[in-house]
Amino acid sequence: MLEKSAVPPSDAERDHAVATLRTHCADGRLTLDEFADRVSAAIQARTSAELATVTADLPPAQLDQERPPATAWVVAVMCGAKRRGRWRMGEQVNAFAFWGGCHLDLRAAEMTTPVVHVSAVAIMGGIEIVVPEGVQVEVDGIPLMGGIERRIRDVPTLPGTPVIKVKAFAFWGGVTVRSKPSRTNEQRAIGEEDRRSRSLERVAAAVQEERPDLSRDAMPDGTVTILFSDIEDFTGLTERLGDLRAQDIVRAHNEIVRAQVATCGGREVKSQGDSFMVSFAGAWRGVRCAIGIQRAFSEWSEKHPETPLRVRIGLHTGEAIREEDDLFGRSVILAARIAASAEGGTILVSSLLKELADSSGEFRFGEPRRTALKGLSGEHVVYPVEWEADE
Repeated sequence: MLEKSAVPPSDAERDHAVATLRTHCADGRLTLDEFADRVSAAIQARTSAELATVTADLPPAQLDQERPPATAWVVAVMCGAKRRGRWRMGEQVNAFAFWGGCHLDLRAAEMTTPVVHVSAVAIMGGIEIVVPEGVQVEVDGIPLMGGIERRIRDVPTLPGTPVIKVKAFAFWGGVTVRSKPSRTNEQRAIGEEDRRSRSLERVAAAVQEERPDLSRDAMPDGTVTILFSDIEDFTGLTERLGDLRAQDIVRAHNEIVRAQVATCGGREVKSQGDSFMVSFAGAWRGVRCAIGIQRAFSEWSEKHPETPLRVRIGLHTGEAIREEDDLFGRSVILAARIAASAEGGTILVSSLLKELADSSGEFRFGEPRRTALKGLSGEHVVYPVEWEADE
């Protein structure tokens, strides 16, 4: 008979854990951030023992202690007003900005009811409301020579989530409701960004030191196209699966990438772990390979929903012959940094590569983005490549 530490949790156990978390959130013992983090942990728990730890430290309801009064008004008249960190919301929160700005960060707020109504009135001013991802949010209102903007990321709504109902009025002003990751996930994302950047930079640094001959990959005009790629949130994948299983996933990832590189006539210049640098004789070859890689991982994720893989890809075209020093300096670093700024499942290319590949009419590019790339001065224009999974 399996011990509890090895028994997968039942649906009823997960539902009970979520209901418990919802009660504690509605009673103000958990902030919205804490609720979102714990529900995510409950959903991902692989054993009954893991699930039990999600609610183990929560006190019984009757042991709840007295709390400070809830905030009902946030007012900014020709000034700024902020509510962030840990604060208590009543059933009704009113934000008013006149020639000023209000900022309400609800992620670390305590709730006193399962539903919170937020009234936001901006007159020649601005109001920004931040909510954690996964929480149910409803936005309605009237803009009059102003704007009401809803920037809620399209992520699955967490079970048992509280409801935030925003009623907005903007007169020569603006009200914005946006979602952001919980502070825990935000810190994790920052750590993952640093890890990814370091991983790609290690590959770029190794190439700069070894200085392989890329002239054979050059076009007649002396240009060579460089592709960098890696797996999004590989650290989180390793934590969930363990080192041995994660290495199996990396091997499968590497086989998929190498198969697409071979199909498109590319050359693997350097790889370390889940990070690749590949060169191509022609911008169109590089873009075609990038699309092939994304489609292959889309198919992989459909077949392996328990271990989906999202890959980031960045490309740039530089001089291979006439400006060799530049190739192994700025051009390689630029390609690596473009890849580091991409999100999982996306392809970003430099403006020069877009111009070279666009003439064929084979590819579709999204709207240009201006972005700062770590270690490189000024803003850089990059373009997303639009791709679709194979039917």
